[in-house]
Amino acid sequence: MMKPRLTIFDEPLLYTEGLSRLLDQSQIFNSIEICNCPEALALLLKDDPPEFLMISSNMLILTDLYRSIENITSDNKAIKIIIIGNDYDVIDIRKLFNKGIKSYLDKNSRYDEFMKSIQALLLNEIYICDYAKDRMINFISSEQDHHKIHIKDPLTKREVEILKLICDGLSSKDISEKLFISINTVETHRKRILLKLNVKNSVGVVKYAIENHIID
Repeated sequence: MMKPRLTIFDEPLLYTEGLSRLLDQSQIFNSIEICNCPEALALLLKDDPPEFLMISSNMLILTDLYRSIENITSDNKAIKIIIIGNDYDVIDIRKLFNKGIKSYLDKNSRYDEFMKSIQALLLNEIYICDYAKDRMINFISSEQDHHKIHIKDPLTKREVEILKLICDGLSSKDISEKLFISINTVETHRKRILLKLNVKNSVGVVKYAIENHIID
């Protein structure tokens, strides 16, 4: 099996040259090329695209990075892109994978983890560094905890009744007259509803009611 070629799109030269020498010793790649400017990378991708491309967040801001990955993967479907991110958000990392990257490492990832990611890509797998993986797990579990709050603390029958009237556009005064309760009681119920649903205003209440099929 022929060894793949790697292009490193990063700066400074001192770091990239050191990395390429280390990788040379691993004998995984047929050749390792360094690009320090977008023009050189564009030319290389047009004339002779490598199988592996490592892009550092030093080189492009996130919005430009999305665009570049889209352009690269649309022209070179087989290219395996590794991103070295800068403490990116979980949502941003997910978006990068959706755009077509195969591996995400963070600036604090070590060389052995870089090698693990290379091995994963050689097996046609994707790779996410431990640092980003831990943050993803925390993100998912905090989302689940957020949903548990609603299950643990559901709306009472009266609160559902008032929620529906809020969705109908009734004011606290209208609701108090309709249900024969004081305005203060209605306001207390309103506050509890906002708190339980974790929303800021009536718009959030309506959105919740529609999403949960409480109203049509």
